[in-house]
Amino acid sequence: MSHLARGMAWISGLLFLLLAFYMSGDALSRTLGGPFTGVSDQIAAFCLSLGATWALAQGVVTGAHVRSDVLLPLLPVPVKRWFGVLALAGLTVFAWILAYSSYLLTMESYDMGSTVPQSIIEMQLYIPQAVSTVGFVVFAVTALLTTLVAMTRPEPIAEEGGI
Repeated sequence: MSHLARGMAWISGLLFLLLAFYMSGDALSRTLGGPFTGVSDQIAAFCLSLGATWALAQGVVTGAHVRSDVLLPLLPVPVKRWFGVLALAGLTVFAWILAYSSYLLTMESYDMGSTVPQSIIEMQLYIPQAVSTVGFVVFAVTALLTTLVAMTRPEPIAEEGGI
């Protein structure tokens, strides 16, 4: 899963880079009176949605997820370890709620035959939603596996800089 998460994060980063070049070129062309695509807002929304959801799993793998550590330095190592596991468990529950809700939204859009609203791009709405759902599902699976590994790991892990 860590290789999949890393690959998805790379795709997200490259997508953001390509989006920056595209938006710069489109804005420059529009400013200079040249042609422009007219769909830059929609493409930016798609890229931001995909980029944001596909990079979440990498945050769990690298331990970059947010955790409040105000009192953690004052606690003994075994207690720190279990607070880390508890934080990961909470993150896992949140990730599965996101994945399930995203799945339901995607299926509802598919059933209704919804199209992307107010857009020149003729596209079924479930397509970008499904791509984001994949990101949420990988995030949830990665969080679950990381939590299970943290629970079964025998040595304290809080001294290594976190889980």
